[in-house]
Amino acid sequence: MQGTDVQGMEPPSKRAIAKATAIALACALVILFTAVLPAEYGIDPLKTGKALGLTDLSNASASKQAPAGVAAAAPVQTGVYTAQPGLYKVDTEDLSLLPGDGVEIKYHMQKGAGMVYAWKATGNVRFEFHGEPDQKPNKDYYESYELDDKVGKDHSYGSFTAPTTGIHGWFWENKGSKEVQIHLTTAGFYDSAKMFAGDAPEDLPVEAVK
Repeated sequence: MQGTDVQGMEPPSKRAIAKATAIALACALVILFTAVLPAEYGIDPLKTGKALGLTDLSNASASKQAPAGVAAAAPVQTGVYTAQPGLYKVDTEDLSLLPGDGVEIKYHMQKGAGMVYAWKATGNVRFEFHGEPDQKPNKDYYESYELDDKVGKDHSYGSFTAPTTGIHGWFWENKGSKEVQIHLTTAGFYDSAKMFAGDAPEDLPVEAVK
């Protein structure tokens, strides 16, 4: 059996190695943008994923990863919009806080549901915008979104997307020396509302938009 003269073989030149590396990198980039990103992450800059049906794989994967316990009619995010199972609700509340009083209003929302809101007060009130998931790791757990417990504010306007399924809303407290009136308006995909101002929460009626 005749052996191979290894010492007589010439190693590839640097130019050949660089060329082979460049070709491999180009192939990897093509596969990344045409197949991997559309299929795994729904990112389709070249529109090849849509043409090949790869973006459907990304949507299917995302739906399988939904947390247990979420209702079948939960919001479904698709691109730049989020599909909802029904009409949105509207609610308006007028509150009166004497010096030292506090009140809390929260809306029950599914994870991914949206809400727009505006509240105005006749004076500064200390407040926190926060939420409590239905499935809490412990009884004292909550999520804080906006907090001003020092000076306070007399208004806040914005939009909100629920990070968890649960109750989300505001706690206001009047630390001043005069009575303060608060006017709250919300519109969103919530299914119920409660006011906490004493020992037991009070159900607030909410109506679907007409």
